[in-house]
Amino acid sequence: MSKKISLCVVSAILLAAPFLFPPLFALAWVAFVPLFWIIHEAEGLRRAVYFGWLMGFFTHLIGFHWLVYTISIFGGFPYPVSTVVFLIYAALQGLEMALFALLVKRLGFGPWHVFPALFWVMIEFWFPLLFPWHLANSQITLFSFIQSADLVGPYGASFVMMWFNAALYRAWKPKQQARWRPALMAALLAATASIYGVLRLGTITTEMAQAPKLSVGAVQGNIDIDLKWNPVLVKHNLEINRNLTKQVADMPLIVWPETAVEDWVPENLAQLPPEIMPPLSSQKSYFIFGAKSFQGNLFGPGFKAFNTAFLTDGQGRVLSRYHKQVLLAFGEYLPFSKILSKLPAMPFSDGFTPGEGPHTLDLANGIKIAPLICYEDLMPELSRRFVKDAKADLLVNITNDAWYGRTVAPWQHARLAQ
Repeated sequence: MSKKISLCVVSAILLAAPFLFPPLFALAWVAFVPLFWIIHEAEGLRRAVYFGWLMGFFTHLIGFHWLVYTISIFGGFPYPVSTVVFLIYAALQGLEMALFALLVKRLGFGPWHVFPALFWVMIEFWFPLLFPWHLANSQITLFSFIQSADLVGPYGASFVMMWFNAALYRAWKPKQQARWRPALMAALLAATASIYGVLRLGTITTEMAQAPKLSVGAVQGNIDIDLKWNPVLVKHNLEINRNLTKQVADMPLIVWPETAVEDWVPENLAQLPPEIMPPLSSQKSYFIFGAKSFQGNLFGPGFKAFNTAFLTDGQGRVLSRYHKQVLLAFGEYLPFSKILSKLPAMPFSDGFTPGEGPHTLDLANGIKIAPLICYEDLMPELSRRFVKDAKADLLVNITNDAWYGRTVAPWQHARLAQ
């Protein structure tokens, strides 16, 4: 028992490490080999499922350990309570790996040991995750390999990696006929995907050089979370972004971060007040900024809160707005908040209301901008809908990752978005 639990921890470390430190990407190609041995040696289906869940539980504990800080900061929970909430989260997300172990134990590895790869891709596609991640995300430093995503999404790379893991487990087992053949086939498929990536990246580079250009001024005030939402510092924080904007005031498009304007803004605002509007050199410029907007009476009857991206012209007239569609648990709403609010001495937050979409921010020259707020850039289907249904020309992500403090989370966000 202790040996199997130790191997669950080993598998979890091998899988989580590349998500925390990308140069360790090679570990993901062998991360599931210990788990496959455990599943094969487990006494019955229940034990296999248990060890699969345990590996998933440890993987999320390691890979998303920074969530304890975020839960505490956003929810106002003391650290012990935040830790308990995080453990519940990790336990629930561990069910993904439990389901994987169940399928492998019940249906086996199949011909060429390819069944685990099929199971994994199916689970990646359907299983709900708080932070969408794929096995392919562990390879973000290998541009040529993950470029196959333009054909089959991240699932193609995940399939190849899981197949190689399963095939390597077969090759490791002695007295197996042609035991190296599946691993060689998986490696050949990985090489083929990489060759395609090299060729495709060359084509993309040429297309980018020939594509229409739009100069954009990106303003990021780098304001610590401890300095935000303090009524005394609201104007001070706003001036940081306004002063930075002076350096790029002649750009056709200026973009501020998510919740850059900390005051509550009416959802139907028609004109941005002069004290908020940054100084722009041209009346033909456009300005995108993030703010908390609301409908109804502020904190009164009919009140609804939104995480919003506003578009204005150079004179501050509000041309359009986009409400974030996919809200982030623990960051924009608290799961089970209605239940938690009934517990004594438990803080409670209604959170934000999801918006409708896809809704682009359109410029007068015909350019359609798809605003992706915070972790919406982790949902490839959302970007696809913006491009396919709303005919977006440009994807713009605005985010405020100060919520995650001095942890690996902001960097992990960027890698997952890639």
